[in-house]
Amino acid sequence: MADLGASVRAQRRRLGLSQAKLAAQAGVSREWLGRLEHGARRLEADKVLSVLQVLDFSLLAKDEQPTQADISKAQKVAWTMALEAQPLTDEGFQKVLRKIVAHRVARSAA
Repeated sequence: MADLGASVRAQRRRLGLSQAKLAAQAGVSREWLGRLEHGARRLEADKVLSVLQVLDFSLLAKDEQPTQADISKAQKVAWTMALEAQPLTDEGFQKVLRKIVAHRVARSAA
């Protein structure tokens, strides 16, 4: 929970949201959000999911998380595209990475 709380806090700050603003958007109290950000162990799952949804987090099964090899492949694609004067945006890089992970997962399931 401490890692999740730290990730929530970091993403909230990246988005320029105050605790009060994020709490209002997620339908939780500022105090509750503070407990989440500090890694409280007993929190309502529906509220946690609501906060994650507002922050645009996605939950992945362990085998669907990018490996270092997946990231390296996506970096090679990005580097090749940059050489061809078609640089990838962060969103584009994430899209390529998701496709690489999906391909790996599909291969391992077959």
